[in-house]
Amino acid sequence: MPKRRAAPRNDSEKLCDRNGDAACGTFFPRYKGVLAATPFERSEIRLSTVARPSDSNVVLVFHSAVLRDPFAFLVGFGAGSQFVACYIVLGNRHDLMPYVKTAQVVALAGAIGAGVAILIDLGHPAHIMAMLMGPNPTSALTWDMIALTVFIIIAIINLIAVARQSKLLKFWMVLGLISAFALQLVEGLLFALMEARVWWHSFIMPIDFIVVAVVCGLAVAVIICALKHDEFKPEALHDLSFLLAVAIIIHLALAIIDLLIVCFGGSAADGGALAALGSVWLFYALELGLPLAAVFVLLRGKNDPTKNMLIGGVLVVVGMFFHRLMLLYPAFASPTLYVPLSNEPSPSWPLPASTGLYDHTGNAFEIAQGYIPNFFEWASMLLPLGVALAVFLVGTWFVGRMGKSLSTTGAQTFDASHAAASDEAVVVDEIDDEPIDGGIVDEVAVKEAVATDKKEKSQ
Repeated sequence: MPKRRAAPRNDSEKLCDRNGDAACGTFFPRYKGVLAATPFERSEIRLSTVARPSDSNVVLVFHSAVLRDPFAFLVGFGAGSQFVACYIVLGNRHDLMPYVKTAQVVALAGAIGAGVAILIDLGHPAHIMAMLMGPNPTSALTWDMIALTVFIIIAIINLIAVARQSKLLKFWMVLGLISAFALQLVEGLLFALMEARVWWHSFIMPIDFIVVAVVCGLAVAVIICALKHDEFKPEALHDLSFLLAVAIIIHLALAIIDLLIVCFGGSAADGGALAALGSVWLFYALELGLPLAAVFVLLRGKNDPTKNMLIGGVLVVVGMFFHRLMLLYPAFASPTLYVPLSNEPSPSWPLPASTGLYDHTGNAFEIAQGYIPNFFEWASMLLPLGVALAVFLVGTWFVGRMGKSLSTTGAQTFDASHAAASDEAVVVDEIDDEPIDGGIVDEVAVKEAVATDKKEKSQ
């Protein structure tokens, strides 16, 4: 009998053979069966997974966004407040100096809250120990852990230096500036180096992370200084508003450039990211629209900036929340792997996962499935925010107590020096203007007389 000729192998089957069963059978169960199916069957599966994007809802990716959004949100405010504190101290802005203590407390609170969010996202204490005991120097997550830890340590030292009015405050502020810059740079690279996520894989990402941190820090400064406007001059408040407006404009320009890069990318992954972005276009409009509205509000308050600062700062904080949310959703909601199929009219096919359903009521493979976070997952999001609030309250109490103790010590020193000067004046008066050494009062004799007088009083 003549031998049966083997069917031509398409690119997907070659991909499966090249990567082995681990790639096709473990991560995507029974995917090899799909590759061996007829073109009609593959078309049916493709229709069930790709042609109905309404099945791929927000709820699948919302779990990941719920856990990661507090981290990205808090780390921006922590590093940004450190930038503001360094600007005030190193720039010798004495008119803004009362805000330094609050800025340093916010920097520490945001960093610790972000660290708690990372611990929750790791999911298990064993994962934490694995990172500590066996760090991988080629992993961006390892450098993220190092940068965040160093930042927290320097923020604590800076807080003590500010509270004690240390002479080395400028030195520690320089280290704080470097650590905040390094933290945001590493955070940006942590996202930008992920090639599978086209929404993140851009050279704009690390730059925008630094700019967004400045925006977040200035937004908090604007709100708090507006609430305590009696402690600041109007010129100082106007400077803060102007700096915040400039930082917002730079951030919006970078965001538009990043969007244009994805729009003109032309790949299937770029199209998937844009489709995910379009499904929540309202959130993206709020991300860009609220900070833009804040720019006009901040620049209009020249004569009485307090009210405009308060409104503009709140608009920026809400806009930054949507910014962090939209940083995550388009990346997680869009497929990451695309397989070219030679038998299909579409050049690329999103790689699905098996659902375990093989009857007529459900799809065998899906890009996404419906999911609603439970109570514990919502609590996981609120825990880092609660920890950050607790650290802020404790830090504020600590700074206030240290300030009172320094004031008491200064008052006691002043009273002692004032008493010594009074004693010297009394002794000089007791000398009764007797001329000594040609009519000049001998200072040594005065000091000896003061000492003798104190000794007699103590006896």
